Amino acid sequence: FFLVFSLEVINMSNESTKTNQITEGVIWKQLLIFFPIVVGTLFQQLYNTVDAVIVGRFVGKGALAAVGGSSAVLSNLIIGCFTGLASGASVIVSQFYGAKDERNLQKSLHTAYAFSVILSIVFTILGWALTHSLKLIDTPADTLADSILYLGLLLGISVL
Repeated sequence: FFLVFSLEVINMSNESTKTNQITEGVIWKQLLIFFPIVVGTLFQQLYNTVDAVIVGRFVGKGALAAVGGSSAVLSNLIIGCFTGLASGASVIVSQFYGAKDERNLQKSLHTAYAFSVILSIVFTILGWALTHSLKLIDTPADTLADSILYLGLLLGISVL
């Protein structure tokens, strides 16, 4: 919400710019902006796939169910939140960079970093406190303990 609001404030302050840069010029150059997001999402999916393959082959079916089940759904929600945060922050940062506004560029970068760190700590604390909420989304009883362990480890790594 704050990133969208900030973007609107920036757009209101730049009333003199009436052209929409993304709809002009060669389309493939414009699409390069979105390439890092696509690559990041691809690597996250590859990580989940490799994780499931390794756990399924070397640990067993119960552990695979824990990794691929409810824990994966919750971790993807958290990853999606941080992807959205990074995407929104990149819009603000690129506008300040394009305007050559060094002071606001630095402020927006520091704000994005601080917000990411604070949000990861909040998610970690909430995640550790609410891991037993996996019962609410009908996680099977035989995989519940492993799902809680996997989610706790995954959330602990998010602070790093």
